Amino acid sequence: MVLRGTVMAEHVTEPYVVGLEAIAGELLRGKWCVYLHEWLGDELDLPTWQAEVAALAEYAGVEVCFVEIPRKDMTLVANVRALPSFEQVTESVAALEHYRGLGAGSRSVVFRRSAQ
Repeated sequence: MVLRGTVMAEHVTEPYVVGLEAIAGELLRGKWCVYLHEWLGDELDLPTWQAEVAALAEYAGVEVCFVEIPRKDMTLVANVRALPSFEQVTESVAALEHYRGLGAGSRSVVFRRSAQ
């Protein structure tokens, strides 16, 4: 399932959902990912998920960084050559908190795009 967003001047777009396999491609396009830890479920842990993302990104030629947001139970994944601003990350976290409040049960990844 993919929920598409629209670009808005000076803001990040609405979140949309993509699968693990699409992360590297999204990062190459200047997007970033904020991942809710509850999506890990019982069969996956955060270090394993990060290793999978890093391996897929490396295969695609993307150098990634991970920033855990422990008080929000989220992890930011970004292309080190296209890092989001503090304001974009703040907006993304707020959007995901709203998304979380809607009872989203997906284990997919939500990305945000910067207006450029």
